[in-house]
This record gives sequence, C-alpha cells and structure tokens, in this order.
Amino acid sequence: MQSTQYPSEYDAIVRTMQHYIEGCRHGRSDQMRGAFHPQSSFFGYAGGNLVTGTDFLFHWIDDNGPAPGIEPRIVSVDILETIAVVRLEVAGFSGKLAGADVRMSDVFTLLKTDTGWTIIQKAFHWH
Repeated sequence: MQSTQYPSEYDAIVRTMQHYIEGCRHGRSDQMRGAFHPQSSFFGYAGGNLVTGTDFLFHWIDDNGPAPGIEPRIVSVDILETIAVVRLEVAGFSGKLAGADVRMSDVFTLLKTDTGWTIIQKAFHWH
C-alpha cells in the first residue's frame, strides 16, 4: 500500500469499527450488524465456555443492553492492501450480562470489498 493511501484506508477502517463500538455502547446489535460480513466468524471464551458465531454476539449485545461507560481504544491497525487487522481494547464494559467494569480485548480481521471495509472475523478475550 502506498503511504498516501494509508490515511484514507485507516479512516475508513476506523469508521467501520465505530459501528461495532456504538452498538456495544447502546446495546443494539442493529447498529453493528452492517459492519459485519454476512459470513463472518466470531470466537472467544465467556465464563470459561467457548462461544462462536455472530448470532451469539448480536443476541448478547441486545440482551446485555447499554454500556454507556465503555472506554474503547484502537490499539493497532495493520493494513495489507485488501485486508486489515484491528486490535481493540474496551474497558468499562457493563450491562445485564457483563456485570460491572469488564475489560475486553478484541482482534478483528477486515476485508476491503466493493462497498468498503467489512469485519470478517472477531476473536475476543474477556478479562
């Protein structure tokens, strides 16, 4: 990728990630669904149990409800032409299912399509 392209691609990736963040903040999966590819994957451990599938993620976000105090930080964005890897740390997660003051570490893989950047994979660690 040419260095002149990096800032615009970075900004577009951050905009995609913002849909995920706002969905978490408001407890509304409909705000994040558009950021995910229909065939995207999702993996991680919640309560010591392996959970998979974006359906689990979307239901969990809706059932958890708002988490207005989250403190999201994009730690890194690595762009390789049509793919990108984003590491996101979210502190202060709360809600009906999360409880209080949970921290999450997320790694996302994104793909650049004709319509823009889309999340194709999310893996997470619940602290």
